[in-house]
Amino acid sequence: MGQFIKNALELGHEIWVYPGNQYPGAKIIPTDHISHIKTLRRMDALYIRLENRSPSILSWSVGLRRLLYGFPLVVWEFNTLPDELVEQPAPSLGKKGKFARYSPGCDLAVCVSPSLAEIVSEKLVFRHILTVSNGSDPDLFGPGIPVVPRLLPFQDKFNVVWIGTIKESWHDLEMLGEAAKLVWGDETGKAIAFHLIGGGLSRFMGGMPPNVFYWGAEQYDRLPNWLAGMDVGLSLYKPSKASLGSPLKLFDYMSSGLAVVTTEHPLAGQILKQLNAADYVIPHGHFQALAEVILKLSRDRERVNQRGMAGRQLVINQYNWRTVVKQIISTMSAILQDK
Repeated sequence: MGQFIKNALELGHEIWVYPGNQYPGAKIIPTDHISHIKTLRRMDALYIRLENRSPSILSWSVGLRRLLYGFPLVVWEFNTLPDELVEQPAPSLGKKGKFARYSPGCDLAVCVSPSLAEIVSEKLVFRHILTVSNGSDPDLFGPGIPVVPRLLPFQDKFNVVWIGTIKESWHDLEMLGEAAKLVWGDETGKAIAFHLIGGGLSRFMGGMPPNVFYWGAEQYDRLPNWLAGMDVGLSLYKPSKASLGSPLKLFDYMSSGLAVVTTEHPLAGQILKQLNAADYVIPHGHFQALAEVILKLSRDRERVNQRGMAGRQLVINQYNWRTVVKQIISTMSAILQDK
Protein backbone atom coordinates (compact mmCIF):
# COMPACT_ATOMS: atom_id res chain seq x y z
CA MET A 1 0.00 0.00 0.00
CA GLY A 2 2.90 2.34 0.73
CA GLN A 3 4.24 1.80 -2.78
CA PHE A 4 0.78 2.28 -4.31
CA ILE A 5 0.34 5.60 -2.50
CA LYS A 6 3.90 6.78 -3.16
CA ASN A 7 3.67 6.16 -6.89
CA ALA A 8 0.11 7.47 -7.23
CA LEU A 9 1.22 10.71 -5.59
CA GLU A 10 4.27 10.95 -7.88
CA LEU A 11 1.94 10.50 -10.86
CA GLY A 12 0.05 13.60 -9.69
CA HIS A 13 -2.94 12.04 -7.94
CA GLU A 14 -4.40 12.65 -4.47
CA ILE A 15 -4.83 9.85 -1.93
CA TRP A 16 -7.02 9.96 1.19
CA VAL A 17 -6.88 7.33 3.96
CA TYR A 18 -8.51 6.81 7.34
CA PRO A 19 -6.69 7.55 10.63
CA GLY A 20 -4.45 4.65 11.62
CA ASN A 21 -3.46 4.01 8.00
CA GLN A 22 -1.19 7.01 7.54
CA TYR A 23 1.41 7.00 4.78
CA PRO A 24 3.71 9.89 3.79
CA GLY A 25 1.88 12.29 1.51
CA ALA A 26 -1.59 10.78 2.02
CA LYS A 27 -4.33 12.99 3.44
CA ILE A 28 -6.44 11.92 6.40
CA ILE A 29 -10.21 11.54 6.06
CA PRO A 30 -11.97 13.36 8.93
CA THR A 31 -14.29 11.19 11.01
CA ASP A 32 -16.82 13.70 12.34
CA HIS A 33 -20.12 13.09 10.57
CA ILE A 34 -20.54 16.18 8.36
CA SER A 35 -16.85 16.54 7.41
CA HIS A 36 -16.70 12.81 6.68
CA ILE A 37 -19.56 13.02 4.19
CA LYS A 38 -18.26 16.20 2.56
CA THR A 39 -14.77 14.73 2.15
CA LEU A 40 -15.94 11.44 0.63
CA ARG A 41 -18.21 13.27 -1.80
CA ARG A 42 -15.08 14.88 -3.25
CA MET A 43 -13.54 11.52 -4.13
CA ASP A 44 -13.31 10.17 -7.68
CA ALA A 45 -12.92 6.57 -6.55
CA LEU A 46 -13.32 4.28 -3.56
CA TYR A 47 -10.41 1.79 -3.63
CA ILE A 48 -10.80 -1.26 -1.38
CA ARG A 49 -7.90 -3.68 -0.89
CA LEU A 50 -9.16 -7.20 -0.12
CA GLU A 51 -7.51 -10.18 1.50
CA ASN A 52 -9.17 -13.09 3.32
CA ARG A 53 -12.30 -11.50 4.77
CA SER A 54 -14.88 -9.00 3.58
CA PRO A 55 -14.53 -5.59 5.26
CA SER A 56 -17.66 -3.70 6.29
CA ILE A 57 -16.75 -0.95 3.82
CA LEU A 58 -17.60 -3.41 1.03
CA SER A 59 -21.27 -2.43 1.44
CA TRP A 60 -20.40 1.10 0.31
CA SER A 61 -20.22 -0.25 -3.24
CA VAL A 62 -24.00 -0.22 -3.53
CA GLY A 63 -27.14 1.21 -1.98
CA LEU A 64 -27.61 4.20 0.28
CA ARG A 65 -23.93 4.61 1.23
CA ARG A 66 -22.90 4.69 -2.43
CA LEU A 67 -25.64 7.24 -3.09
CA LEU A 68 -24.75 9.32 -0.02
CA TYR A 69 -21.01 9.47 -0.77
CA GLY A 70 -21.51 9.71 -4.52
CA PHE A 71 -18.52 7.58 -5.54
CA PRO A 72 -18.19 7.76 -9.34
CA LEU A 73 -15.97 4.65 -9.31
CA VAL A 74 -15.58 1.67 -6.96
CA VAL A 75 -12.48 -0.56 -7.23
CA TRP A 76 -11.83 -3.85 -5.42
CA GLU A 77 -8.25 -5.14 -5.36
CA PHE A 78 -7.94 -8.90 -4.78
CA ASN A 79 -4.57 -9.97 -3.34
CA THR A 80 -5.82 -13.47 -2.61
CA LEU A 81 -9.06 -15.44 -2.90
CA PRO A 82 -11.26 -14.41 0.07
CA ASP A 83 -12.30 -17.22 2.43
CA GLU A 84 -15.95 -16.76 1.48
CA LEU A 85 -15.17 -17.71 -2.12
CA VAL A 86 -12.73 -20.58 -1.58
CA GLU A 87 -15.14 -23.54 -1.54
CA GLN A 88 -18.34 -22.15 -2.99
CA PRO A 89 -19.06 -22.82 -6.67
CA ALA A 90 -20.56 -19.91 -8.56
CA PRO A 91 -24.16 -21.21 -8.86
CA SER A 92 -24.60 -21.65 -5.09
CA LEU A 93 -23.53 -18.13 -4.19
CA GLY A 94 -26.86 -16.57 -5.06
CA LYS A 95 -27.08 -13.36 -3.10
CA LYS A 96 -26.07 -14.84 0.25
CA GLY A 97 -22.41 -13.91 0.49
CA LYS A 98 -21.25 -10.34 0.95
CA PHE A 99 -19.03 -10.47 -2.10
CA ALA A 100 -21.85 -11.72 -4.32
CA ARG A 101 -24.23 -9.18 -2.81
CA TYR A 102 -22.00 -6.16 -3.39
CA SER A 103 -19.97 -7.07 -6.49
CA PRO A 104 -22.59 -5.61 -8.91
CA GLY A 105 -21.59 -2.20 -7.54
CA CYS A 106 -17.89 -2.74 -8.27
CA ASP A 107 -16.76 -1.01 -11.45
CA LEU A 108 -13.28 -2.56 -11.57
CA ALA A 109 -11.78 -5.68 -10.00
CA VAL A 110 -7.96 -5.68 -9.85
CA CYS A 111 -6.46 -9.17 -9.51
CA VAL A 112 -2.78 -9.89 -8.89
CA SER A 113 -2.60 -13.03 -11.04
CA PRO A 114 -4.37 -14.56 -14.08
CA SER A 115 -5.44 -17.57 -12.00
CA LEU A 116 -7.06 -15.34 -9.40
CA ALA A 117 -8.79 -13.25 -12.06
CA GLU A 118 -10.24 -16.38 -13.66
CA ILE A 119 -11.75 -17.67 -10.41
CA VAL A 120 -13.05 -14.29 -9.28
CA SER A 121 -14.74 -13.72 -12.65
CA GLU A 122 -16.45 -17.13 -12.39
CA LYS A 123 -17.81 -16.51 -8.90
CA LEU A 124 -18.74 -12.82 -9.03
CA VAL A 125 -20.11 -10.21 -11.42
CA PHE A 126 -17.88 -7.27 -12.38
CA ARG A 127 -18.06 -4.67 -15.12
CA HIS A 128 -14.30 -4.76 -15.69
CA ILE A 129 -11.40 -6.95 -14.50
CA LEU A 130 -7.73 -5.98 -14.67
CA THR A 131 -4.94 -8.49 -14.07
CA VAL A 132 -1.70 -6.90 -12.86
CA SER A 133 0.88 -8.59 -10.64
CA ASN A 134 2.67 -7.15 -7.66
CA GLY A 135 6.12 -5.66 -8.17
CA SER A 136 9.14 -4.20 -6.43
CA ASP A 137 11.03 -0.93 -6.19
CA PRO A 138 14.43 -1.26 -7.93
CA ASP A 139 15.47 2.09 -6.45
CA LEU A 140 14.92 0.75 -2.91
CA PHE A 141 16.16 -2.82 -3.46
CA GLY A 142 19.39 -3.58 -5.27
CA PRO A 143 22.87 -5.08 -5.07
CA GLY A 144 25.72 -3.05 -3.65
CA ILE A 145 23.81 -1.22 -0.90
CA PRO A 146 25.16 -1.45 2.70
CA VAL A 147 24.56 -4.81 4.35
CA VAL A 148 23.14 -5.00 7.89
CA PRO A 149 25.96 -5.44 10.43
CA ARG A 150 24.55 -8.77 11.64
CA LEU A 151 25.34 -10.29 8.24
CA LEU A 152 29.01 -9.23 8.19
CA PRO A 153 30.20 -12.55 9.72
CA PHE A 154 28.52 -14.35 6.79
CA GLN A 155 30.32 -12.54 3.98
CA ASP A 156 32.34 -15.65 3.10
CA LYS A 157 29.21 -17.85 3.03
CA PHE A 158 26.74 -18.70 0.29
CA ASN A 159 23.64 -17.09 1.77
CA VAL A 160 20.09 -18.31 1.15
CA VAL A 161 17.15 -16.27 2.48
CA TRP A 162 13.45 -16.84 3.14
CA ILE A 163 11.19 -13.93 4.16
CA GLY A 164 7.69 -14.33 5.54
CA THR A 165 5.43 -14.77 8.56
CA ILE A 166 3.24 -17.48 10.07
CA LYS A 167 0.15 -15.36 9.41
CA GLU A 168 -0.73 -17.88 6.70
CA SER A 169 -0.33 -21.65 7.03
CA TRP A 170 0.72 -22.20 3.42
CA HIS A 171 4.45 -21.39 3.91
CA ASP A 172 6.55 -24.57 3.86
CA LEU A 173 9.30 -24.06 6.42
CA GLU A 174 9.37 -27.78 7.10
CA MET A 175 10.59 -28.25 3.52
CA LEU A 176 13.28 -25.65 4.08
CA GLY A 177 14.42 -27.34 7.29
CA GLU A 178 14.70 -30.79 5.71
CA ALA A 179 16.61 -29.37 2.74
CA ALA A 180 18.97 -27.51 5.09
CA LYS A 181 19.70 -30.78 6.91
CA LEU A 182 20.69 -32.45 3.64
CA VAL A 183 22.89 -29.48 2.73
CA TRP A 184 24.53 -29.56 6.19
CA GLY A 185 25.30 -33.24 5.70
CA ASP A 186 27.06 -32.61 2.38
CA GLU A 187 30.80 -31.96 2.61
CA THR A 188 30.57 -28.89 0.37
CA GLY A 189 27.46 -27.60 2.13
CA LYS A 190 29.19 -26.28 5.23
CA ALA A 191 29.75 -22.93 3.47
CA ILE A 192 25.99 -22.48 2.91
CA ALA A 193 23.85 -20.53 5.39
CA PHE A 194 20.05 -20.30 5.46
CA HIS A 195 18.48 -17.12 6.88
CA LEU A 196 14.87 -16.72 8.05
CA ILE A 197 13.44 -13.21 8.41
CA GLY A 198 9.93 -12.64 9.75
CA GLY A 199 7.79 -12.48 12.84
CA GLY A 200 6.72 -15.44 14.99
CA LEU A 201 9.02 -18.06 13.45
CA SER A 202 10.93 -19.08 16.58
CA ARG A 203 8.78 -22.19 17.10
CA PHE A 204 10.14 -23.60 13.83
CA MET A 205 13.74 -23.40 15.01
CA GLY A 206 13.67 -26.37 17.38
CA GLY A 207 14.47 -28.98 14.76
CA MET A 208 16.56 -26.82 12.46
CA PRO A 209 20.21 -27.74 11.74
CA PRO A 210 23.13 -25.41 12.67
CA ASN A 211 23.18 -23.79 9.20
CA VAL A 212 19.76 -22.13 9.70
CA PHE A 213 19.68 -18.68 11.36
CA TYR A 214 16.57 -16.85 12.50
CA TRP A 215 16.71 -13.05 12.68
CA GLY A 216 13.17 -12.14 13.72
CA ALA A 217 10.92 -9.50 12.21
CA GLU A 218 12.28 -6.52 10.30
CA GLN A 219 10.79 -3.29 8.99
CA TYR A 220 10.11 -3.38 5.27
CA ASP A 221 12.41 -0.45 4.46
CA ARG A 222 15.29 -2.34 6.12
CA LEU A 223 14.84 -5.51 4.06
CA PRO A 224 16.97 -4.19 1.16
CA ASN A 225 19.99 -4.13 3.52
CA TRP A 226 19.39 -7.77 4.38
CA LEU A 227 18.84 -8.91 0.82
CA ALA A 228 21.98 -7.10 -0.33
CA GLY A 229 23.96 -9.73 1.62
CA MET A 230 22.18 -12.74 0.11
CA ASP A 231 22.75 -14.91 -2.96
CA VAL A 232 19.50 -16.88 -3.34
CA GLY A 233 15.89 -16.11 -2.32
CA LEU A 234 13.40 -18.88 -1.51
CA SER A 235 9.63 -18.81 -2.15
CA LEU A 236 8.23 -22.05 -0.69
CA TYR A 237 4.55 -22.96 -0.48
CA LYS A 238 2.38 -25.94 0.34
CA PRO A 239 -0.43 -26.73 -2.14
CA SER A 240 -3.02 -24.06 -1.27
CA LYS A 241 -4.72 -20.93 -2.52
CA ALA A 242 -1.26 -19.31 -2.34
CA SER A 243 -0.99 -20.50 -5.95
CA LEU A 244 -3.47 -17.75 -6.87
CA GLY A 245 -1.35 -14.94 -5.45
CA SER A 246 1.56 -12.79 -6.54
CA PRO A 247 4.40 -13.33 -4.02
CA LEU A 248 5.82 -9.98 -2.98
CA LYS A 249 9.04 -11.63 -1.82
CA LEU A 250 9.63 -12.97 -5.33
CA PHE A 251 9.86 -9.47 -6.82
CA ASP A 252 11.95 -8.06 -3.96
CA TYR A 253 14.40 -10.95 -4.36
CA MET A 254 14.63 -10.24 -8.09
CA SER A 255 14.99 -6.50 -7.53
CA SER A 256 17.88 -7.22 -5.16
CA GLY A 257 19.68 -9.27 -7.80
CA LEU A 258 19.15 -12.67 -6.16
CA ALA A 259 18.63 -15.93 -7.96
CA VAL A 260 15.15 -17.22 -7.07
CA VAL A 261 14.14 -20.78 -6.20
CA THR A 262 10.41 -21.47 -5.84
CA THR A 263 7.97 -24.29 -5.38
CA GLU A 264 5.42 -24.81 -8.15
CA HIS A 265 3.42 -21.62 -8.60
CA PRO A 266 1.71 -20.41 -11.80
CA LEU A 267 2.93 -16.82 -11.77
CA ALA A 268 6.39 -17.54 -10.32
CA GLY A 269 6.86 -20.36 -12.82
CA GLN A 270 5.91 -18.07 -15.69
CA ILE A 271 8.41 -15.43 -14.54
CA LEU A 272 11.26 -17.91 -14.08
CA LYS A 273 10.49 -19.26 -17.54
CA GLN A 274 10.97 -15.71 -18.86
CA LEU A 275 14.40 -15.80 -17.19
CA ASN A 276 15.29 -19.23 -18.66
CA ALA A 277 15.35 -20.49 -15.08
CA ALA A 278 12.49 -23.01 -15.11
CA ASP A 279 14.87 -25.54 -13.52
CA TYR A 280 14.62 -23.50 -10.30
CA VAL A 281 10.94 -24.45 -9.87
CA ILE A 282 10.71 -27.31 -7.32
CA PRO A 283 7.75 -29.68 -6.82
CA HIS A 284 5.80 -29.05 -3.60
CA GLY A 285 7.47 -30.66 -0.57
CA HIS A 286 10.40 -32.09 -2.56
CA PHE A 287 13.14 -31.05 -0.12
CA GLN A 288 15.69 -33.32 -1.79
CA ALA A 289 15.33 -31.38 -5.06
CA LEU A 290 15.59 -28.11 -3.14
CA ALA A 291 18.81 -29.23 -1.48
CA GLU A 292 20.24 -30.32 -4.83
CA VAL A 293 19.47 -26.97 -6.46
CA ILE A 294 21.02 -25.01 -3.58
CA LEU A 295 24.18 -27.13 -3.64
CA LYS A 296 24.43 -26.80 -7.41
CA LEU A 297 24.05 -23.02 -7.26
CA SER A 298 26.65 -22.68 -4.51
CA ARG A 299 29.22 -24.24 -6.84
CA ASP A 300 28.53 -21.78 -9.67
CA ARG A 301 28.55 -18.22 -8.30
CA GLU A 302 28.86 -16.73 -11.78
CA ARG A 303 25.62 -18.39 -12.88
CA VAL A 304 23.89 -17.17 -9.70
CA ASN A 305 25.01 -13.62 -10.43
CA GLN A 306 23.87 -13.82 -14.06
CA ARG A 307 20.44 -15.14 -13.10
CA GLY A 308 20.14 -12.53 -10.36
CA MET A 309 20.99 -9.62 -12.67
CA ALA A 310 18.58 -10.91 -15.32
CA GLY A 311 15.82 -10.96 -12.71
CA ARG A 312 16.62 -7.44 -11.58
CA GLN A 313 16.47 -6.19 -15.17
CA LEU A 314 13.05 -7.80 -15.56
CA VAL A 315 11.84 -5.84 -12.51
CA ILE A 316 13.28 -2.62 -13.93
CA ASN A 317 11.60 -3.25 -17.29
CA GLN A 318 8.28 -4.71 -16.21
CA TYR A 319 7.60 -5.77 -12.62
CA ASN A 320 8.07 -2.47 -10.80
CA TRP A 321 5.57 -0.51 -8.71
CA ARG A 322 5.58 2.52 -10.98
CA THR A 323 4.41 0.38 -13.92
CA VAL A 324 1.86 -1.48 -11.76
CA VAL A 325 0.29 1.68 -10.29
CA LYS A 326 0.31 3.50 -13.62
CA GLN A 327 -1.55 0.62 -15.25
CA ILE A 328 -4.18 0.48 -12.50
CA ILE A 329 -4.81 4.23 -12.48
CA SER A 330 -4.87 4.44 -16.28
CA THR A 331 -7.57 1.77 -16.31
CA MET A 332 -9.52 3.59 -13.61
CA SER A 333 -9.29 6.86 -15.58
CA ALA A 334 -10.53 5.21 -18.76
CA ILE A 335 -13.54 3.70 -16.97
CA LEU A 336 -14.32 7.09 -15.38
CA GLN A 337 -14.28 8.73 -18.80
CA ASP A 338 -16.68 6.09 -20.14
CA LYS A 339 -19.01 6.60 -17.17
